[in-house]
Amino acid sequence: MPDAEQLKYYLLMGSVIFLSITIFFCLMRAALGPRFTDRIIAANIIGTKIILLIAVLSLVIGESYLVDICLIYAVISFLSVVVLARSVIEKKDSESESESGVNES
Repeated sequence: MPDAEQLKYYLLMGSVIFLSITIFFCLMRAALGPRFTDRIIAANIIGTKIILLIAVLSLVIGESYLVDICLIYAVISFLSVVVLARSVIEKKDSESESESGVNES
């Protein structure tokens, strides 16, 4: 019967494989998404899954500095999604202003 450390290792490696597969499917959604908002959400999910992947790998390897990298990556991922969402909102506002100007004349 395998000991607890070996079971922990198999569980963590299984989660790494599962996260990698789901990252691939999210990458497909980001590439094939019909709308830009689908692509933004897929990019956000990919960022979250990569953070989880790094955190699990830090447990497998036993290096605590990878958790700091997770935190930095989380901040960068959050800011990138905020910037992308803001650009979508500004684009919609400019389109609605141009449509209202066309309708009035």
